[in-house]
Amino acid sequence: MECVSKKVQDLLKLRIQNEEYSSRLYKAMSNFLEYNGYTGAAKLWDKYSSEELTHAKWVNSFLLDLDYLPPLPAIKEPPCEFESLPDVIKKSFDHEYQITLECKELAKACLAEGDFLTFGLAQRFINEQVEELAKTQLWVDKLESFGESKEALKLLDNEMSEHA
Repeated sequence: MECVSKKVQDLLKLRIQNEEYSSRLYKAMSNFLEYNGYTGAAKLWDKYSSEELTHAKWVNSFLLDLDYLPPLPAIKEPPCEFESLPDVIKKSFDHEYQITLECKELAKACLAEGDFLTFGLAQRFINEQVEELAKTQLWVDKLESFGESKEALKLLDNEMSEHA
């Protein structure tokens, strides 16, 4: 008996692929930040990297629980160079916005097919994206409020260390 349609399986494969890509992207950002002296931000983006792998594991466990062999899709190489801490923050927000659209697409497909098993997982991703957008929006807002001077970025880096 097939519990998950081919279309939804493909969307779940995309979730694995893009959550693992997110992890690698955030690790690349962490490395860039560390290399450029933003040690607090580097720790935070390293934490974000680990969290993204956990999200990929949600799909892996879900598929195994329903007797599907989870795929291990290829992952493209993320960029390793960024302009600055503000660039990392802005690109992180844009990335999370794109991931949110993908999670909404998964939920929409599940509802259209009446796949309430997978819809529960899709809803978990949707709820997670509210948190992801909020945490990246916080840093965007702080940049807008306090600017991008060296002093402001140093204070922001220190604050980010407290969240790591």
